[in-house]
Amino acid sequence: MVGTCRHPTGEATVRPLDRSFDVTEEIGTGEPLSQTAWIFAPEDAAEVKGAILCLAGGTYDKRYWHPEVPGHDGYSFGRHLAGRGYVVIALDHLGVGGSSDPTASGAVTLQLMARGDAAVAAQIRARLDGGTLVPGLPPLPHLPLIGAGHSMGACLTTMVQAQAGAYDAVVLLGYGVDITNVHDEKATSEALEERVDETEAIFRATTGTAPDATSTIVPRALLRQLFHGPDVPEEVIRVDDAAQSRVPVRAASEVTTPGYVRQYAEAVDVPIFLGFGRVDVSPDPYAEPACYRASADVTLVIVEGSGHCHNFAGRRGELWNRIASWGDAISSRRTAAASSLEGDVR
Repeated sequence: MVGTCRHPTGEATVRPLDRSFDVTEEIGTGEPLSQTAWIFAPEDAAEVKGAILCLAGGTYDKRYWHPEVPGHDGYSFGRHLAGRGYVVIALDHLGVGGSSDPTASGAVTLQLMARGDAAVAAQIRARLDGGTLVPGLPPLPHLPLIGAGHSMGACLTTMVQAQAGAYDAVVLLGYGVDITNVHDEKATSEALEERVDETEAIFRATTGTAPDATSTIVPRALLRQLFHGPDVPEEVIRVDDAAQSRVPVRAASEVTTPGYVRQYAEAVDVPIFLGFGRVDVSPDPYAEPACYRASADVTLVIVEGSGHCHNFAGRRGELWNRIASWGDAISSRRTAAASSLEGDVR
């Protein structure tokens, strides 16, 4: 189905396919806008169980899901989940990585980024249904589409699901609804905007970002203790730091503002997989499932020894396998429901 290569160990690995998704019409600012992605797919079409659209967090782009570190194999979420039967799409948000920088819309907000991500999710769903996403992949109209996000990507996955209902299930990694110990469940939109303004001023001062800059590179030295546990090799951290992406300033300020995502989290009514490192952004990961009261199926996993960036942790494989097994159950339920519906029609 897709190209493969061989590691020295003899393990077959999938090379990512480059794809671009046009979101010009959906954003509607009059400027041409596209989002870039890598796609990983199982070598055997008969093995496909589902598709996972992956959104990276702030300072990261699609490379978070497929870091390549010389001498250090086994850090690719994309390859690992493709090996478990999933089509994995690692997407760059607007204003991030290889995707377009919107200029006609003013500040690049989470709402703008979510509109782009939702448009891509809809296109992926249509291409899966029509068999046009990956060469050799037949039409799969009943294939579950799972949204997966890390940090800012988890916030955006939550927003996409709440506003567009794009996914059959969501994987939310390293982003807490209550990202501080300040709890204000019913903050007004005006109060939230004031909080974002305050957060942006602090963000610009801390990162040395100019007042008129719409995006910035955040010094990774500020984030290292949060991002990585002691078991992450120095060589891996150096490659990770060198691969960082710009981040839109307004979106970064919104995602770190307490209370911003609560209204969206409360509307997510599909199965949810929550994953956190032992050191992470939520002050109490065990309280997070209660923020998703519209969902009847919430799973919580804590990755021992992991910092915020779980894909680099020593026990990352355990997390990936838990996600794959959880996805298998989602796939089985969707297949059973489709079979039952077809039986009723006959």
